[in-house]
Amino acid sequence: MSDINHARIVARIGDSHEQRLLSILQTLEERLAAYMGTAPTKEGALYDLAWSVNARKDITQIIRETYLTGADGFVRDYDQVIASLDDLYAEFGEFVGVEPEVITQLKNISFQGFQDIGLTFTDELANELYQNTLTGRPVTESVRNIRQKINGIYMESDKAEINRLVEIAKQGGDEVELASELLHREYAADRTGRNMRRYARQMVHDSLMQFESSVNIAAAKNIGADEFKYYGSIVEDSRDWCMRHVNKTYTEDEIRELWAENEWQGKAAGDPFIVRGGYNCRHHWRPVFGLELD
Repeated sequence: MSDINHARIVARIGDSHEQRLLSILQTLEERLAAYMGTAPTKEGALYDLAWSVNARKDITQIIRETYLTGADGFVRDYDQVIASLDDLYAEFGEFVGVEPEVITQLKNISFQGFQDIGLTFTDELANELYQNTLTGRPVTESVRNIRQKINGIYMESDKAEINRLVEIAKQGGDEVELASELLHREYAADRTGRNMRRYARQMVHDSLMQFESSVNIAAAKNIGADEFKYYGSIVEDSRDWCMRHVNKTYTEDEIRELWAENEWQGKAAGDPFIVRGGYNCRHHWRPVFGLELD
């Protein structure tokens, strides 16, 4: 297998995970909205503080059954990455694998990232619900805010116009910016702010890519690699780091020196072999043994 084919397999897994995530978050939003429909109200406003305190455990359970169950499925799919790397390294002869306990630990680290997001938004949702109850906020407004915290601009709504604009924003095209602006200005639908969708999408991508990088580099060092080629596609918004180094080969010392000497927008903290070009980077390092693989 060529390195390009391996990159395509990883990208295909990532695209599948992102599509599944969007469906999962939509289900999560709907379940939370339905749960809010069971809240005790007086004249359409929240009032029962005891109910709002107890709601935390129910919110936790809903997030566990939807988002975290989905995240577990994503991490299980990482076995496909291992299989693809096995084929890639067959080009060098027998694949020297990474110890099973290391693979397990890397999967645990990946899942922990998803758990952290789940816990963060569980706290935010539960705390907002309590505050809304304390102030007697109308339940319809509270439901809207909870929807917004999950999917932001893409939240579902009972308002037909919001739903129409959301569909435009989802489909892309020339009208996206106008639809986004209207959602933000007229309907207080958050365009780029803090919502679960934004962080979970980044986690889906970066977790997969960093898992692949960790296993790849560990395996490369196990078979004595001392040079690495940076490869992947260049797109319109590729970072300067990626554009300058793509398809070039460096020693480990050279890579670390280049990394330490350069700064750019989107650079992520961590090891250059793992985080590569930074957040949402789709590039890879692969070992070179005095030859080039097509």
